[in-house]
Amino acid sequence: MYNRFNFFKNTFAVFKKTEQPVGFIKPHYVSKHGSQYFFTNDGVYRYSNHWGRVGNCRWRLENIDHKQQINYWGYCSWQHFYNNEEGLPLYFIEKVSDNNYSYNHKKNGTQANVVYRSAADTAKILKKIHEIQENNSWAKHLVYINYTLLKDYFINQLLYSNKSFIKIKQEYIEQNK
Repeated sequence: MYNRFNFFKNTFAVFKKTEQPVGFIKPHYVSKHGSQYFFTNDGVYRYSNHWGRVGNCRWRLENIDHKQQINYWGYCSWQHFYNNEEGLPLYFIEKVSDNNYSYNHKKNGTQANVVYRSAADTAKILKKIHEIQENNSWAKHLVYINYTLLKDYFINQLLYSNKSFIKIKQEYIEQNK
């Protein structure tokens, strides 16, 4: 069980976006990067402008792009902190909104047919998905009729298989000769 004395040691958590908690004026702890922490018996409130990789932890703020430099309040109960061992296949990628994908911990959600990867491999796949969503240069040598269907096909292959992007591309080319 995690608590205020160990939640910051190699953990994964998805914080729920919230408003400033009532009754808390002075933080219990302020990190060297300015994040403020307010502890309760049930969990922790965090006020910060950086989410994602936090020291040796991976802390997401639900439905927020962690690269934004805007301060947000988040709350996570102690029971929703999980072990973060970088080299183990503990993470899967989930669609969190129409055009937004993020990582999640295998103990923090249920989704069918997901592929579990290490943190580094998950980050690489998320980067490739972002690239596919942002521009079409990756598809310039592919034959297709509907770019949206092509994009969805490649993203789904990345999500639900262990194939590399190159392997997916090779198979696609072979199937569409």
